[in-house]
Amino acid sequence: MVRIDLATGKRRILVSGLRDIVAVTYDDEYRLYVGAGERIYRIDGRRKVVLAGTGKSQFAGDGAPATAASYAGLGGFDVDHDETIVAAEYDNRIRFIGADGRISTIGGTGEEGYAGDGGPATSALFTHPHDIQLRIDREVIVADSHNGVLRRIDPAGVVTTIATGFRAPVAVQGGAGNGLFVADGRANAIYKLTPDGKSRRLVGRAIGPAWLAVDENDTLYVSEIAGARRVLLIPHAGRTRVLVA
Repeated sequence: MVRIDLATGKRRILVSGLRDIVAVTYDDEYRLYVGAGERIYRIDGRRKVVLAGTGKSQFAGDGAPATAASYAGLGGFDVDHDETIVAAEYDNRIRFIGADGRISTIGGTGEEGYAGDGGPATSALFTHPHDIQLRIDREVIVADSHNGVLRRIDPAGVVTTIATGFRAPVAVQGGAGNGLFVADGRANAIYKLTPDGKSRRLVGRAIGPAWLAVDENDTLYVSEIAGARRVLLIPHAGRTRVLVA
């Protein structure tokens, strides 16, 4: 894993030995977390601390310590201030790691489909959810990729669809004013969603966008996995530019 200084463009290796990196995020203290090889790590200096996953690709371990559990296709995840973690699993589930370190399923049954709105998320059907945004109020926003929608699991565990019309939303990040940014991998586009549900297309030339990051100024950083495999910088007001190519 490499860190890039935006001011100088210099790169340095943060940590090595990770394989199949699928997601990265930070907590409120700017500690780095990485999803790789069916595990979730916290990076302490150059040391990798396993927080979840055994490295095996299978669904197992609900109710047990997360380090003894397994993911069947770990996707994007988010971390709260108390190091609780919510992760998307391509095996049509959303899983939660509490402050006690134990893992449980909070959404999905493992079966593919699009059903369950208005009821318990644990009985609902998802199809290859790719990413998670954990809100301050403990709402969970799910990029339900192969259903082409965003869904919300509220603190009571009830699921609803909050945005439709995407081809394949693969990444979701929170912005200023409780808004959301969404990367659509099949539409090659980035969208901004306002809290009242309105959607605006920001970028239409991101080739295979797969990951998003947003800073406090609503500046976007977009990673592409197709085409030129670039990292794009999209200012709140201004033209898109290539950050890394």
